[in-house]
Amino acid sequence: MNKNCKKGFTLIEIVIFIVVFTIGVMGIMMLFYNVLGKTSDPTVRHKGVQIAQTVMEVIVAKKFDEDTPNGGGTIDKSLINIGSETGETISKYDDVDDYVDNCDEEKQWQPSDFGLSGNFEIYVTVYYIDIDNDGNIVKSECTTPTNYKLIKVRVHNSAINEDYTSTHIKGNF
Repeated sequence: MNKNCKKGFTLIEIVIFIVVFTIGVMGIMMLFYNVLGKTSDPTVRHKGVQIAQTVMEVIVAKKFDEDTPNGGGTIDKSLINIGSETGETISKYDDVDDYVDNCDEEKQWQPSDFGLSGNFEIYVTVYYIDIDNDGNIVKSECTTPTNYKLIKVRVHNSAINEDYTSTHIKGNF
């Protein structure tokens, strides 16, 4: 009684199984990479927004202009200028436009300049605006001072290539 008993798998069946299994595992791994690789994005976004808000709070806490009296009050528009005074450093800044060099130009800062951490780039713009008869905001020429300055803080996150912007209007009063 010679029984031809076959047990096990052939070499071809094992090779086919390995190939199919490998393709399936690669598909699952790519799915995990695409989904799990972006799970930190909301946290990074939140930190970028917090940095924009913090920098804006630091700037808005300053006076409208160098010549604004302590406690507030209107100053003559001819005295208003944009840009830091000669020799001032960030620790000595006392008005909102000290954070830029010129009207209508973005100035780049690092989070460490404001005592913050993170791999972000901070850009600050300050320029004159006016409000027309319809209540719309109109950008004013840099050579024409007004009683309003628009402050824009833009935080750029190069890791996910996104910008977070905070905007504020500061009045001369």
